[in-house]
Amino acid sequence: MVVQTQELSRARQYLERRGRVSSSSLPPDIADSWQRCVDLGLDPLGKVRMPNLDSGSLRDACDAHEQLIRYARPEIELLYDQIAGSNFMIALGSPDGLILQTLVDQQFADNAAAHTVVPGSTWTESVRGTNALGIALKTGRPAHVYGQEHYLRANAGVSCICAPIFDGHGAIAGLLDASTTAAHRQEHTAALLQMSAGNIENCLIRSRYEDQLVLLFHPRPEYLDTLSVGVLVLDGDHRIAAFNRRGGIFLAGLSDLIGKPFSAVFEEGLESLAGRLGRGETIRVRDRFGSAASMRCLPNRASFALSALSAPSAEISLDGGGPSAGTQPALVLEDPTLAERATGLPQAAHSGMPICLEGETGTGKTALATFIHASSGREGPWVSLQPGDGIGPEIESQVRGGTLYLDAVNDLSMADQEALLRLLERLDGDTLIISASTASAQHLIDQGRIRPALAYRLAGFVVVIPPLRDRDDLIELTDHFLAEIRPGLTIDSAGIERLRAHDWPGNLHELRTRLTRAAVKTSGFRLTAADFPDIGGTPDAPVSADRIAEVLLKLTDNGLKWRDVHGQTIRLMVDQCEGNVAEAARRLGLSRTTVYKYLQ
Repeated sequence: MVVQTQELSRARQYLERRGRVSSSSLPPDIADSWQRCVDLGLDPLGKVRMPNLDSGSLRDACDAHEQLIRYARPEIELLYDQIAGSNFMIALGSPDGLILQTLVDQQFADNAAAHTVVPGSTWTESVRGTNALGIALKTGRPAHVYGQEHYLRANAGVSCICAPIFDGHGAIAGLLDASTTAAHRQEHTAALLQMSAGNIENCLIRSRYEDQLVLLFHPRPEYLDTLSVGVLVLDGDHRIAAFNRRGGIFLAGLSDLIGKPFSAVFEEGLESLAGRLGRGETIRVRDRFGSAASMRCLPNRASFALSALSAPSAEISLDGGGPSAGTQPALVLEDPTLAERATGLPQAAHSGMPICLEGETGTGKTALATFIHASSGREGPWVSLQPGDGIGPEIESQVRGGTLYLDAVNDLSMADQEALLRLLERLDGDTLIISASTASAQHLIDQGRIRPALAYRLAGFVVVIPPLRDRDDLIELTDHFLAEIRPGLTIDSAGIERLRAHDWPGNLHELRTRLTRAAVKTSGFRLTAADFPDIGGTPDAPVSADRIAEVLLKLTDNGLKWRDVHGQTIRLMVDQCEGNVAEAARRLGLSRTTVYKYLQ
């Protein structure tokens, strides 16, 4: 309910003259905040008590919250695009109320608030009095503070909205704030802000628990792909390790969720559901209060191995180099495109459907194949065939009941293709067949490099693995490889940006090689951009600043709005980068999501 200006003015006079709070004239959250400020001894006509951090201390704070910034920045840019031109600024705050980053609308840049809400400034109640960020930090709820509702009169010229970002354990991981000079309430912006905060929260949870089972659930199955989905993370003992806010709301009747076993929250134990969840199915479950929900696994390393819980495992593989069923080879599936393409893959493996993996050399086809075998629960062994190995009759007896992996089928000789066709006829569904190729079946047929009968036999469930340059999980892949190469070694944000600037013609193989080389050379515990001197240098065809300035001047002279000018600039940059969106985003300092949004 909007506080009437006259009532608010009386409340301010009462506060400033008597030092007391008239709670009947104020919204409850504002009245409570004013009272806390009075109890702290703050003068409503006074000044801020704490100076801003110096650049060195701010840099240390940003390093400490690098993961929060990493996942918040794309959301901040997207939110900024949605409300650009409406006299707003966006700010990201740390769990202790420190402003880490801001993005300021040009219309807001000259406002006094734009010079106070800056990186390095603190916005807790004890420093700034009543403000949206301070209230959200104190209460753990979204907060709105408009104009004179601020405790300090010095802040009365701005209105602010803040949404907390949680860490999966119920604690605040960060704060997302939008400030404006607009006097009216911004309900639409508040809704967008909360959606962005929820998305950052989900990204943080997924990244921190990439090797653990992530369950998505919602009372209505059609909402499993939306931001309103509940998220539960289970540890190796199937106890709840983390949950998002929406999941906590759905399970509000159950207290102290962290550490509870799955069976204490839901009527069925996870073991009885493992097979169906591991195959990618959406199932119906009931919590201990009888409320029904639809549930499925987020595709990742743990979900691929889940179905092995309900199936026997093979002890060894006959070729000595492959995985046994039930083991968990290394795999990162955090890229949304790859995760979507892999949806239903475990189910296909259980059904015995042939699986074909397509992708450039080094994209991880063999790693994915080993995961498929490990999650299939087959009793037989893993047998891998390379071009030139020969396809003799002894393979049939070795591979029955297991998995036959055909690597680089695009390089098989015609004689081997004929022998393979005869072998597949004799196996007749008893063996899981996984093939890998650097080109599509149709392309190989058109070039005469594969027999159509063999191509059609292998192309059951096809997964096209994107090249590394098109994947969005470079950070997760880098962290994963570093953990294998040298546990404890990390990489800073500048190092990640240097890696992003590379096209990765060798894909994952090249990434691992470069990380290994850097790890061997460094004596520290944190890689930086300097550890990769041979990549991410000056582009061969630098963008002409004069050309950009010329286009911008022409556009603004023609009366176009700033947002349109921004869009034209992005399109121009993409053109100058010959359609390379990743490179254009790097040069502009934007996320690929933002660039794609303008191109669309």
